[in-house]
Amino acid sequence: MLASAKAAFAAEGPEMVAACIEAYKTYPQQPYGKPAYASGRTAQATRFEATDDSLTLLGPAHVQALITGRGPTGTGASSGGDPLHTILEQWAQDKPGFILRPGSTYKQFGYAAAYNIHKKGTLLYQLRQPSRLFSDILTPERLNTLKARIAAGEMVAIATELRHALTA
Repeated sequence: MLASAKAAFAAEGPEMVAACIEAYKTYPQQPYGKPAYASGRTAQATRFEATDDSLTLLGPAHVQALITGRGPTGTGASSGGDPLHTILEQWAQDKPGFILRPGSTYKQFGYAAAYNIHKKGTLLYQLRQPSRLFSDILTPERLNTLKARIAAGEMVAIATELRHALTA
C-alpha cells in the first residue's frame, strides 16, 4: 500500500480516539440527555490500530450498548464477564453526582437495575432510536481530509521519484 496512507492512518488514529473519548464525555445520550462517561474505563479501553492499508478503532464490547442500548436477557449462556449487577454497582460508584435513595446501597442499586434491564432492556433499547454518539466523528469531511492527506503524500513521493529519474 501507499506509504502516505500508512502515515495518514497513524496520524488520524489518535485524533479519532480523542474524538471518541470526547463524545463519551459530552454527547447527550438518550433518554436523559446526559453523557455516557462515568469512570473513564471505556475511554481507557478505546484505541486504534493502523496498518499499511487500514485504520481500525477498537473499544470494549459494551460500546455497542451506548449506541443501541441493551435488550432484555434471553435464556442462554453467560458472556463470561462480570455479572451485570456488579458492573452497574461499580458504574454507580464511579458516576459523578450519582445519588442513591436514602437507605439504599450501591449493591442494592446494582441488583435492582440489573433485574430491570434483564426484564425490559435499557431505556435506549426500548426507545428504538439508536444514539448518534459517533455521528460527528466519522464524517464525510473527515474522510475527505484523510484522502487529501494520502493524496498529498503521494504527490510528493511521485514528484521526488520523477526528479530522481530525470537527474539520473
